[in-house]
Amino acid sequence: MTRYVMAFAAIVFALPATFAAEPALTENHWRLSQVMPTGSESPLMLFKIEKKDGKLTAKVVDDAIKAESAGGDVTADSKTVSVNVQIGGAKYKFEGIVDSKDAKIIRGALTDSGRTFKCLLASQEGEKIAAIVNPKAPEPMLAVQKLNAAVTTLRGQIFRSKDANDKAELQDKLKAAQAEADDKAPALLREVIAKHADSLFAVQAANQLIAGAGKNKAKADEIAAWAKVVEDDATRYGPKIALEASVVVGETLINQKDVAASAMPIAKKLVASLQESDPLTSQSKALTLLSKATKAAGTMDAAIEARLVKIEKALDEEYVTKVPPFKPAKFAGRKDKDAKRVAVLELFTGAQCPPCVAADVAFDALEKAYNATDLVLIQYHMHIPGPDPLTNLDSIARWNYYREKYSMEIGGTPSTLFNGKPQAPGGGGMAGAQGKFNQYKGIIDGLLEEKTPITIGGSAKLNGDKVAIDVNVDGVKEPGKNIKLRLVLVEETIKYIGGNNLRFHHQVVRSIPDAKEGTAITEKSLKKSATIDLADVKKGLTKYLDDFGKTRPFPNTERPMDLKHLKVIALVQDDESLEILNAMQFDVK
Repeated sequence: MTRYVMAFAAIVFALPATFAAEPALTENHWRLSQVMPTGSESPLMLFKIEKKDGKLTAKVVDDAIKAESAGGDVTADSKTVSVNVQIGGAKYKFEGIVDSKDAKIIRGALTDSGRTFKCLLASQEGEKIAAIVNPKAPEPMLAVQKLNAAVTTLRGQIFRSKDANDKAELQDKLKAAQAEADDKAPALLREVIAKHADSLFAVQAANQLIAGAGKNKAKADEIAAWAKVVEDDATRYGPKIALEASVVVGETLINQKDVAASAMPIAKKLVASLQESDPLTSQSKALTLLSKATKAAGTMDAAIEARLVKIEKALDEEYVTKVPPFKPAKFAGRKDKDAKRVAVLELFTGAQCPPCVAADVAFDALEKAYNATDLVLIQYHMHIPGPDPLTNLDSIARWNYYREKYSMEIGGTPSTLFNGKPQAPGGGGMAGAQGKFNQYKGIIDGLLEEKTPITIGGSAKLNGDKVAIDVNVDGVKEPGKNIKLRLVLVEETIKYIGGNNLRFHHQVVRSIPDAKEGTAITEKSLKKSATIDLADVKKGLTKYLDDFGKTRPFPNTERPMDLKHLKVIALVQDDESLEILNAMQFDVK
């Protein structure tokens, strides 16, 4: 639960009377914070402990982020705390463990239906969230941070640069900076673990060493020792955080061919610890890791596969019934029967992007509310904030196409464009999905009352691996070199679970032939035939992801490329104003 994932305003947090004798509860205030990947503490809110109806309760007296929230049921004993809370319309559960040496610290996990956040509850003085002074990194870690920062800064400069020569120069600098980091960082990270084993920086160092284990030819015993550093720290926060940490370590190892075998003992240990009563999501994560580790070893366990298939099916069915978390009303139809212009919503998003959830789910709901003859939906995936295997060069080209004109309006994900114009920015969590749906619907309904003389017709047919496309455009009043036809190949449904825990993604762009230039419409009418070779598309996606993964590893090994349930979208767009003049979607027969 990072600051961009969650917001808090008022929350009732009840602590049981069984803790009344604990010295920590004599304090008036408790601070709830998220523990960030770096180990630093990011405060969320401050509670004031009060006694009501014989029970200790707490209300928010200061908060770092705001939303309508409420408390729920609490269970506890002398060692653990569990509380259900509602935050911004979404349900969460905090489960914490009282520190054995300091009862003023409770470490635990805050979870919703799919995500788990590492949190800390600690007592403090005063009615305002105290300034947090995170421990200073030791010298070897500071040196690593400096090396990594140089690489990150150059990547950002390359991403923002529009000049080819500038990009080439920055690429050379990036290559040199990455080489220096690869050369110096491993020894510095080992020094952190050796000299600062009890600090949060040792955990950070262990994770970074695991991420580079294959490249640095680490030995199995070294990897096991680093994994134990991570596991020991995570265990202090309870079984959910321990599971998440072990899965991340295992996935990181499987992603590295030379050290993939080191994931097997981690996966086996996780599966052996599973109970029938464990949440299906936890069982799925452990079994998926073991399945991948087994396949990486060149074998397959039929029993594990069957068990995993059963659990995944149940999770998919549950997801479909709950997402979107509201019933989208079907579009009633256009008021002006002569209005034939098709509205186009383009969404730039990312499977690793928690604040994209509201936008993504609203996007999915729109597909249920409108017919494709009224609304065409297009989803582009980006490596924001982390590597996303649904991203491709054509999606990035489309991003750059819009950013040349709208660099101020399109700065990150989620970003939405309606008929080529950026509107309704921002996202949020699942609880914000209905609000985004209503916002999008208000814009779309207005666009559907607009008229256009442009008509589009055609067809798309699959012959073997080749999609044959025929498109005809008519009624272009002002043809010219800036009026372009572009063809977009989308996959209707893709299953991939990234960092935002959405299980399915819809209308995802797989290819845009001639994405940058398009086909100029220089006459009032245009007929165009094109062929998209799916074998070439798959080959291109694989090469791009392979090359990208060399510098920014993906969070797991999954690369969905079924290329089934395809659709072709024809866009007529003015490259000067970027307005989409009309569009049409064809099912690939």
